[in-house]
Amino acid sequence: MNASILSLALVTVLGAGLSDSPRKPNPFAPSLPQLSDDEEDKLDQIIDRFILQDTGHLLGEEGKRARQDFDKLGPEAIPALIRGINRAAKIEHSCPAVVIARKLGRMLNASSDTELLDYARENIGAGVGRTRHQVVLKDLRVMCMLRKSEVMRGGATRTINPAGEWAPRSMSMKELTEAVQKERGAKLKDVVNELGRRKGEEVIAALGAAANSYEEDIQKLARTQLNKQLSALAPEVLKDKLQDDRAEVRAAAARVIGEKKMRLGNELIDLLTDEYDQVRDAAHQALVKMNRGADLGPAKDAGDTERKDAQKKWREWWLRQGGQ
Repeated sequence: MNASILSLALVTVLGAGLSDSPRKPNPFAPSLPQLSDDEEDKLDQIIDRFILQDTGHLLGEEGKRARQDFDKLGPEAIPALIRGINRAAKIEHSCPAVVIARKLGRMLNASSDTELLDYARENIGAGVGRTRHQVVLKDLRVMCMLRKSEVMRGGATRTINPAGEWAPRSMSMKELTEAVQKERGAKLKDVVNELGRRKGEEVIAALGAAANSYEEDIQKLARTQLNKQLSALAPEVLKDKLQDDRAEVRAAAARVIGEKKMRLGNELIDLLTDEYDQVRDAAHQALVKMNRGADLGPAKDAGDTERKDAQKKWREWWLRQGGQ
C-alpha cells in the first residue's frame, strides 16, 4: 500500500469508527470515547507521518496530507498524542515535539476531566530519559496539575434539578463548561443550546471547546451558536478574536467578519497561513465574500509556498481596495 492510499485509509476508517453510536468511556479518561486497538494504531500512524513531515522526511503532496491529517485530530486522540510527544521528544529535531505539545496543551487546558489530567501528567515524558525537550514536557505536566486544581476548586457539575430532571438552564457557567467536557449526545446538545442563551467570554470559550467535538451534529450546532455570539460583539472586540488561542473561535471570527464585510482584510489574509485548516478555510471564504466571489486562492490542499503566494495576491488586491 503506497503512502497516499495509507493516508486516505487512516482518515476514512478512523472517521467512520468515531461516528458510530455511543462508545464506552475510556477507562483512563471518562470524557473520551474508548477506541479499539486498531483505531489507536491508526492514530499512532497519523502522528508518526506528521513527525516525518515536520522533520523534512515526507515531502510534497504526501507531506501536505500528513499535516492535514494531524491537524484534524480531536480530543479523542489525546492518549495517542501523549505517546507521540514521547516519541518526538527522543528526536533532536525541535519542531515535532513543540507542535504536538502546543496541540496537547490546548486540549488539556480545555478539559475538566480530572482523570484525563492525571493520566496525562503521569504519562507525558514517561520513558523518555534525557532530552532537549525536558522543559516542554515538564511545562505540560505542570499545566495538567494546575488545570486539575482549577477544576477541583470549581466543584462537580450539577446535571439534574431537585426534581431529578436534566436541567441545563439551572446550571452555573462553571457547570456548563464542565458538562461540555463530560456529556455526549442529546445532553451535550442541550448544554450547547443553553450556552447559546448566555453571554460573555466564558460562553465563547465553552462553545469553542464544544465545536471541537467528534460528534458532527454537536460540532455544527456549536459553530452556529459561536457565530451568533461573535456577531453580537463590538467590531474592536471581534477583531481581537482573530488572535484567540482557540482555533474554533478564530475561525468563527473570520466567518462573521466575512459576513459583515468588515474592513479587516490584512487580518484575514494573515490567517491564510494559520496552523489549523478550519481557520485557513474560514479566512479564505471570508476574503472571497469580500471580493464578491472572486477567488485568489489558495486551494484547499495548498502547501506553505502556495499559501504565501495567495497571501501576496490578496494583499495586492486589498491595497487596490484602499486597505492599509
